[in-house]
Amino acid sequence: MAEAAPAFPRRLWLIPAVYFLFVAAEFVVLTQLALSLTAAGAAALTVGALASAFWAGIFVASLGAHGVVQRLGHARCFLAAMAAAAIAVAALLLQPPYAGAVLAVAVMGLGGGLVWVSGEAWLAEAAPRERRGLLIGLFETSVGLGMLAGPALLPLSLRAGLDPMALGLGLMLCGLGCAVPLRGVAEPAAEAVAPDAAAARAWRAVALPLVAVAAAAGLMESGVSSLLPSISMRLGFELQTAAFLGAVVGAGSAFMQAPFGALADRIGLRPTMALAWVLVLAATAALGVWAAHPQQMLWPVGFVLGGVGGAVYTLVVIELGHRLGGAALVQAMGLLVTAYTAGTVGGPALGGWLFDQAGLVGLALAMTACGAVGAALAWRALRRPATVPDLSRA
Repeated sequence: MAEAAPAFPRRLWLIPAVYFLFVAAEFVVLTQLALSLTAAGAAALTVGALASAFWAGIFVASLGAHGVVQRLGHARCFLAAMAAAAIAVAALLLQPPYAGAVLAVAVMGLGGGLVWVSGEAWLAEAAPRERRGLLIGLFETSVGLGMLAGPALLPLSLRAGLDPMALGLGLMLCGLGCAVPLRGVAEPAAEAVAPDAAAARAWRAVALPLVAVAAAAGLMESGVSSLLPSISMRLGFELQTAAFLGAVVGAGSAFMQAPFGALADRIGLRPTMALAWVLVLAATAALGVWAAHPQQMLWPVGFVLGGVGGAVYTLVVIELGHRLGGAALVQAMGLLVTAYTAGTVGGPALGGWLFDQAGLVGLALAMTACGAVGAALAWRALRRPATVPDLSRA
């Protein structure tokens, strides 16, 4: 036990740092592919299908991540998934035909999904309870910063004469190299026990209500905040202003996770979750009330929904880390990522349809109703934690 102690803190800062490099690499590659296809005259459907292949890979990975982690362990799964994604990016450097690019992007998403689930579950289990909120918040912050840094690095690489795909591969290999020390981190030994139906029901009783909360938050976050730049152009914003609004949404997502995690450590998860949903409801209600003056309201609403929607997800991860562990935690994380990804896929289309049918007021009313449902689900999921069995080593 004493031998594993020095490696324990290393895991806590290495996982978020590595994941930042990994996500930045993914979004350099995805942005470059989208721009190069557009420049070549490809249809929007062609470009969108490539992005969908990436999210489909994440979706498939989230369904089977618990089995991979159970077989390989967190460290080997983390490293093997990063290596697979790096190989996919290397294949894209060879400029394969479109079908080959779609396959490579799907493999990159598959690796990314495994890195996401295994890294998040590993950190949630390894973090000390009294600091779990801050550490998971830092992990989610690394995701947001990576999503901001990737597209921002693209014009810089072009100005420097560097192939953006090569930059993406370099970032991914750098992350893989930084993650190699994790290979030596001791992990709890898996117990060789047969699957138990009662234990499965027990972890699902913990996870399903919380996953429903995160799915509602994901629908809110992607259904409104990701649409705001496009909506703002329809309401009279210039292209540059709309693009800056998108950056404000991303900044909220990047910079509000760690503060909410730290607040959960200090005052408890339930009051922090309540604050998050109050802010969401206030933002969507304000968007409807002041729909006649969107130039003033879209900025704070975009920042709040981009940040607090993600913060609800962060708080759910913290609570799962408090109440689950081992294989049960990995299964719950896989289910969480599956639900959140499904919301991310469906949210923008639903939000766009609502805006087309009922305008900004109708969209705001619908999202306020969705926020009320999410708040009710959160209250129901968190009001009776003592009735749930302790599955910290299930």
